[in-house]
Amino acid sequence: MTEQGHGNHWNCVDDIDNVLQNILPSIVQEGTKVEASEIFADCFENETPSRTKIFSITDEAELTAKILIATNQRKQTNEVISGYPPIQSKSSIRLKITKIHEWQNHFEAIITSETEDGHSISFFDTNYFLQKESYQIGKTHYFSVFALGYNIEILNENSFSFEGQEAIDWLAKSGKEPTHDENGNIEPVVFYLNELVAFLPTNENHPDDVEFQSPINSVETIQAFGKNFYKIRITIFRDPDLEIDLYSKADFFDKIPQVNDTIRGIIWLQGHKELGNGQY
Repeated sequence: MTEQGHGNHWNCVDDIDNVLQNILPSIVQEGTKVEASEIFADCFENETPSRTKIFSITDEAELTAKILIATNQRKQTNEVISGYPPIQSKSSIRLKITKIHEWQNHFEAIITSETEDGHSISFFDTNYFLQKESYQIGKTHYFSVFALGYNIEILNENSFSFEGQEAIDWLAKSGKEPTHDENGNIEPVVFYLNELVAFLPTNENHPDDVEFQSPINSVETIQAFGKNFYKIRITIFRDPDLEIDLYSKADFFDKIPQVNDTIRGIIWLQGHKELGNGQY
């Protein structure tokens, strides 16, 4: 859903006009957390890519804004080169890097990785400019991975069923015979959705955008950008279960989400390598 940019990512938290007019200027002026690195990057228009000092400005909030700034040695200026809404928390998932989709600017990337159980998961690395030189294909690190919601809804129906001939036809496909109730009627085949988990990338060019469905395992309300968000624990894989936190604008919902409700929608996956953990 993004073409090497963050316009749609900002829509997960606020409208782009407010982002440009208020959120980004505020974090530049009031941000207290600064991190820096010097890497090969393509930061400046009409200039040859080279090793460049890049630093970020953000704060300590759980869901916040991050601005990336590069030092242009030729012009002796500091220039804003990117900005996005990172989640600053910890989840500790052990992942093996299988592919690095580095952007043309060389300081941002999507990481494709594999869990210990062989599941594939891709995410935008919110600290890639800090960590890129420590990454190698095939190496394993602990990452924290989260989701921001593009659009989320609660399913009103937690089950569906086949009755009569539809039940007979469905059972026949699986080699089973229908059962009958005490009156001789064919019993319906019922499917319950509250335990169904789906996790499907929406586009091979943007593997960090995913369509999902999951029951809610836990939910709490947090404040960010002057509004309410729901922090929802969802399951993205089964056998064994792998859970992550989804941050979603409260105004997506027409009622307060509850544990065991089933939700679905489109999410943006992001993550970062946990500092202090080396490769394993």
